[in-house]
Amino acid sequence: MEERFGRWRILRRIARGDLADVSLADDDRGADPIALKRLHVHVLGEPEVVELFGAERSIACALPAHPNLVRGLEHGVVDGRPYLAMPYVAGEDVRALRDRGSELDKVAAGLVRQAALACAHLHQHGWIHGDVGPANLIADGSGRAWLCDYGVTRRIGTAGPVRGTHAYMAPEQVKGEAWSPATDVFALGVMLWELAAGKRLFHRGPSYLTMAAVVEGEVPAIPDSGLDAIARDALVKDPAGRLASAAELATRLETEMR
Repeated sequence: MEERFGRWRILRRIARGDLADVSLADDDRGADPIALKRLHVHVLGEPEVVELFGAERSIACALPAHPNLVRGLEHGVVDGRPYLAMPYVAGEDVRALRDRGSELDKVAAGLVRQAALACAHLHQHGWIHGDVGPANLIADGSGRAWLCDYGVTRRIGTAGPVRGTHAYMAPEQVKGEAWSPATDVFALGVMLWELAAGKRLFHRGPSYLTMAAVVEGEVPAIPDSGLDAIARDALVKDPAGRLASAAELATRLETEMR
């Protein structure tokens, strides 16, 4: 039986999380298919979840355009269920590349460089993404990377509840301290290390062990010495000693790719 949501026809599910799912959908106007993110029905009675999704929708639709960011097209409510409509990007999230277990030196540099450019754009407009990682970076068939999901995004300099994906949090995130551009740089460093090494860095299973590894864990060397040096500068535990900007990280990766 065909599933409808407002003017959209749901074609298939793309992803499912604890709080929301994302589906491929088309509409009655003949426009290009979209990615439709909707809160699960069972969380609609949780005010904090609804508020967070409201903030995500507003940020996604307000962001100035950038070639490596998935922006919102529109948002609203259908039958009491909030939604966010976004362009559909055909491709795979970067987890699939990492989990193949092969070293992807130049591919890693290119993808992380594009993610860094997207983060630099966010930072220029006052936002910290806060959840940069392979699950939120889509690689399309042309080699272009798209950063998505603004569910924990907050203003630069803001502290608050501990939110994000544990294995990609910066130490200051784990501690509930204020976020800065260096917070996203750390996550970019984790992703660069993992893609270049072909394995996980801080993931330890239980969240408390993973977060402890983020704060205290060693960073083993990766085979590519150039990428290893860049990753290490991005993975300094103290944000004051870390690469300060995503733009600088992107520049160093571009140089390394030549």
